[in-house]
Amino acid sequence: MLATGSGLFYITIALGVTAVAIALTWALLRWSPLRPPFDFGAVDALVGIVYGILLAILVLFASQHYTAAIDDSNQEATSLNNMYKAAGTLAPATALLLRHEIVCYAREKIADEWPELRKSNGDGSPVVFARTRQLNQTVQDIAAAQPQNLIVSTLFSANLQRGAARQLMLEDARPELPTPLWFVVLLGIGIVVFLLSIRYWDNPAHHVAVLGASLLILLAMVGAIAELDRPFASVIGLEPRAMESVLTSVVQSSTGAAKVLGPCAPVA
Repeated sequence: MLATGSGLFYITIALGVTAVAIALTWALLRWSPLRPPFDFGAVDALVGIVYGILLAILVLFASQHYTAAIDDSNQEATSLNNMYKAAGTLAPATALLLRHEIVCYAREKIADEWPELRKSNGDGSPVVFARTRQLNQTVQDIAAAQPQNLIVSTLFSANLQRGAARQLMLEDARPELPTPLWFVVLLGIGIVVFLLSIRYWDNPAHHVAVLGASLLILLAMVGAIAELDRPFASVIGLEPRAMESVLTSVVQSSTGAAKVLGPCAPVA
């Protein structure tokens, strides 16, 4: 079953639109007095230029969406790593507690939230929401106890950056191209196929060659736009490599590893 909003989903719809456009061409030539050959040079050029510009803009827009998701995921991991480092200057018991919560956050981000991000609904994981509340409360308690400590201030700022980056990631998970814009894209494919078909209908060999080459390019563009607009769910979906790197760094640098890297108890 095709995932709604995926590249294959829109390619399938585009192929359906193509079939309808070819059928309309056949009906027009079969039941109207119009007869080939036709010359729509000016119209073809106008449609090609306008539609090409539209696709180029959409590819750029979707690419920026994908890049933003990369930046936000890296920012979240970087902020979490900064929190882990800042925690090392705190009292041993507090440092171990906070570092353990940071490790649990990273684990749950990978195991629980990443699959949610792949659903492209922006809901996030309830497990990570709960861990976030716990982590925020711990950081707030530390900041309230040591309001003049510069390291604690750094810790507090890093936690704010982590929270902001996570929220942006949830927003990044949702496709940003609206349905009306997809309607215009698919309608454009139908118009291009119709114009090409009616122009080359009397020459089947040219018709197949021109239509095949044009469709190959158009469908590739449609697929690329759809996949880039779903940064976590597409065939080129982002993986939690930055967060995995944080865990790797923690394992290599942890003191009191038994407590820091111990099992994570569920948070209510």
